[in-house]
Parts: sequence; C-alpha cells; structure tokens
Amino acid sequence: MSHHDSDRTIEKGAPLFPDAGNWNILNDDLLYPVLVLKESALHSNIDVMARWCRQNGFLLAPHGKTTMCPPIFQRQLAAGAWGITAATAQQTLVCLKAGARRVLIANQVVGKVAAGLLARALTDDVEIYCLADSVAVVEQLAAYLHEFSPARPLRVLIEWGRPDWRTGVASLEQGMSVYEAIRRHRPVLEYAGVEAFEGTAHEHTQAEEFLQRALSFAGSMPEPEGAPFLFSAGGSSFLSGVLKYCGSAIDRYSVVLRSGCYVTHDHGFYADKLKAAQARGDSAAPAFTAALELWAVVQSVQSPESAILTFGKRDCAYDLGLPIPLHAVPRGSGLGDRVSLDGAAIKQINDQHAFLTASPVPLSVGDRVCCGISHPCTAFDKWRVIPVVDDAYNVLDFYRTCF
Repeated sequence: MSHHDSDRTIEKGAPLFPDAGNWNILNDDLLYPVLVLKESALHSNIDVMARWCRQNGFLLAPHGKTTMCPPIFQRQLAAGAWGITAATAQQTLVCLKAGARRVLIANQVVGKVAAGLLARALTDDVEIYCLADSVAVVEQLAAYLHEFSPARPLRVLIEWGRPDWRTGVASLEQGMSVYEAIRRHRPVLEYAGVEAFEGTAHEHTQAEEFLQRALSFAGSMPEPEGAPFLFSAGGSSFLSGVLKYCGSAIDRYSVVLRSGCYVTHDHGFYADKLKAAQARGDSAAPAFTAALELWAVVQSVQSPESAILTFGKRDCAYDLGLPIPLHAVPRGSGLGDRVSLDGAAIKQINDQHAFLTASPVPLSVGDRVCCGISHPCTAFDKWRVIPVVDDAYNVLDFYRTCF
C-alpha cells in the first residue's frame, strides 16, 4: 500500500494496521524503540478528571497540544469535556475535525493567515475563543477578521499575566483598554471573560497568589453581554490551588480548566508535582496514573555499571528531565521475569543513544528496557503513530498524532 493510500484509509476510519490483531510489544512484533500508551491508565485518567471537574463545578477543555491525538480528543469529549484547548490556529482545525464544537485557543492569535483560518472555521455551530493582552493585538486581529467576514464573532478572553512570566495584562487599566478595544470591533470580536495560566509558578504558594490576583482582576472587569462570564485557568500542575480559589468562584464565573497532561500523567515532572502535594497532606487534587512508556533494547554493555539503549533525542521527551528506567525484561522472556531498575538512571542521550548507569547494571545485549517519561507534551510530538496496549502489552489499537 502506498503512503497516499494509507492516508486515505486512515481518513475513512479503517484500522491503521489491519493485521495487528495478535501483536504484542514483548514478542518483538514492533520495532524498538517504541512509545506505548497503556489503555487502563488512559481510561482511568480521563474518567478521574471528568468526575473531579463535575464534582467541583468546573468545565473542562483539555489542552489538545499535549497529545494532538484525535482519538484521545474524542474520548475526552465523550466523557463530558466542554471543549478542547489549542495553542494555534492549525491545532484548532485538528480539534474541530475531531468533533469539538468549542475550541479555546490559550494563546494570542497574530497574523493574517491564522485569522483567515479561524474566520473560515467560525460556522454557526462552532465557538472559538482566543486570548488578548494588548490593544495592538486586538486591532490587528479585528482588521483581518473584518476582511474575512466570519459567520460569527471570535470570542476573546483578556489574559491576566505577570511581567516576569509570559504574556498577559498586568493591571486593571491595561485590561480595561483591551476590553474597550474588543467592544469597538463587534461583530467580529466578542468579549468573553478572563484567562490566567498559573503553571509557570515555581511552587504552589506562588501559583495560589497568582490565581488570587487573577480572580480579583476578573471581579473588577465588566461582565460579557448575553453570555456567561468565563474564567479559565491552566489546572495541571497546581490543581489543589485551582480548587481552593477557582472553586469558590463558580457562583460568579463559568470556570474552564485547560489541563492537558493529566490524560497520560508521567513518571517525572507531573509525578513529582503529585508527590509534593501528597507530602503537604493535600488530598483535594485527583491522583493520576502514568500511561506512557518508552521501550528500547540494550545495544551495548560498556561495563558492569553502564549500558547503552536504542533511543535518543529523536524518540523521547528531555526538556523537563530525561526518561526514568523502570524495569527490564530479559531477551526471550516475559513480564514475569522482569527485573527492577530502581536506582538506575539515564545520564545522557544523543540523537539515537541513551546512556544508562546503575551499580551494577543487570542487563545484557538484547534485553528490553521500559522507561517512564517526563513531560508528555514533548513525548507525543516525537511519534506519528502510537500503539495502545493492555497491561500484558497486547496491541489494542494505534493512535495517530497530528502535529
């Protein structure tokens, strides 16, 4: 089958690999390295987050940039998500094609091409939201939208920020100037409320202080005309703080969380955030399960303390920590013979090599090594196709990403 024919088959919804019914990762049915998505953890995380949001009165627009995976979007929407979050106009189109009718672009929209894409996407049954933090952004966006004449307005959230973090207004005066600029450009723009991203904070007290200021700012802003006042927070790294402050605001605002990495969690950055919350005695935030694993093969044993594995920068996330060795399955063996790699570490990676150290290394050439990852966003984008597996590593499905 040609690549072109394969793409057509995918568009029709046919299986990506129709002969994969009996494949198993540990039977060497797929090339290594391979990133796998564990179905049990994925299902649990989607369900846990959906229930937690419902119980606390929050709307959920999971951040699509984490996975850029339409089947996952569809599962999140089926579990009750209010919409899907995107970071760009291109990602917005993927979300809409996957079935989302609301997309919240947690970013500023700049440029004629991006505005044109959104204008064409704004049909009668589609709502699109974006952020603005300056009159200049609003004026430029409105000028392009007037040129394209969208069927309905683009809804704009004023972004609350902090000068040493990233975008966002830093005062009520700045916010009011952006609000007035939005009002001047009806009907192509419509004011929708306030957005804030607390995930840049270094620790939970800083995140809570930021959310408190953002909600104070929102309380001083005018209410949207004829629509609910939306207040949107990130809601991935500091869920207990989000619950503490945003939970007390649900009688005034429709609070939309944009959590993304919960859907797969991880063994590194987000796992550490969860452990820190538990160490503080915080039981308010939900607990998630790591769903992504990177499997590779030992290609060289350099010494009793070091081995080289068959993955590298092309295959794994490494911006918020290197992969974490979990266990090894000897060549020719099954899960029952796996060996813990507790205490081992990946010390360095090249493009296609990972350097594992331990004392000693219980590994031989050909052994399969399972690693956890840190930061799902930069793991998914390395893979166009990801096998979904059960707990015995039988292949259940293949999910395609759309980066």
